[in-house]
Amino acid sequence: MLKALIFGTISGFSLVLGVFLGQKLKLKQKSIAAFMAFGSGVLICALTFGLMEEAFSKGGFDAVILGFLGGGLVFIIGDYLLHVYGGRKHRRKQIFNSDKEANGKLITLGAILDGIPESIALGVTLFNATGVGLLMLVAIFLSNFPESISSISGLLKENFTWKKIYLLWFFVGLAAIAITVLSFMFLHDISPNAIGIIEAFAAGSILAMLADTMMPEAFEEGGFAIGMLTVFGFLTAFIVLRLASA
Repeated sequence: MLKALIFGTISGFSLVLGVFLGQKLKLKQKSIAAFMAFGSGVLICALTFGLMEEAFSKGGFDAVILGFLGGGLVFIIGDYLLHVYGGRKHRRKQIFNSDKEANGKLITLGAILDGIPESIALGVTLFNATGVGLLMLVAIFLSNFPESISSISGLLKENFTWKKIYLLWFFVGLAAIAITVLSFMFLHDISPNAIGIIEAFAAGSILAMLADTMMPEAFEEGGFAIGMLTVFGFLTAFIVLRLASA
C-alpha cells in the first residue's frame, strides 16, 4: 500500500514538476520533444514486455485480444469526443477545427484520460516483484513530465492563468495517485483472467495515447531525431527490465 502511494505520488506530481520547470527554465520545444520521444520508447517497451507478457500469462489470448482492442478503442473514442468539444484546444496542432470554446473541465478530463491507463498499469504491476513496476514508474515520469510542460504555451493562449494551470495539473496528479492506489488495493483480488484483461486494456490505451498524442507532437517539434530517441528509450528500458529480472 505504502509503495503504491509513493509510486503514485512520484508519477502524478511529475506533472506539477513539469509546469514548475517549464515556468522557471523556459525549456525549448525541441528539448521537450526529446523527453517525449525517449519516454515514448520506454512506455512501448514497458507495455510490450511488461503489461502484455503478464496479461498473456494470466489470461491467454482471449484476455489479450479483448483487453488490448478494448483499451485502444475506448481511448480513441474518448479522445475524439474531447477534440470535438474543445477539450484538446490547448494542443499546438488541432485535428479538428472545432468552434467550441476551450473548456477547463474538458481539458482536465483530457489530461486524466491520458493518465488513467498509465496509473492503472502502475498499480497492477506493483503486485509482482519483477521490476516492471519500477520500469512503469520511470516510463510514466518521462512521459508526464514533458506533457505538462508542452501544454503551458497552449493553455496560456486559451487565457489560463498560471494559478489555473498549476491547479489543473495538481488535480490530474491527485487523480493519478488515487487511480494507482485503488488499482493496487482492489484489482489483485479478482481472477487472473480479469487481471489479464485489465493489463491488456491498459496496454492498448497507452499505445493508442502514444500514437494519437505523444509521438506526433514530439515529431512535430523535434523532427527526424525523434525516431532515434524513441529507439534509444526502448533499448534503455529493455536493458533495465532484463537486468531487474535476472
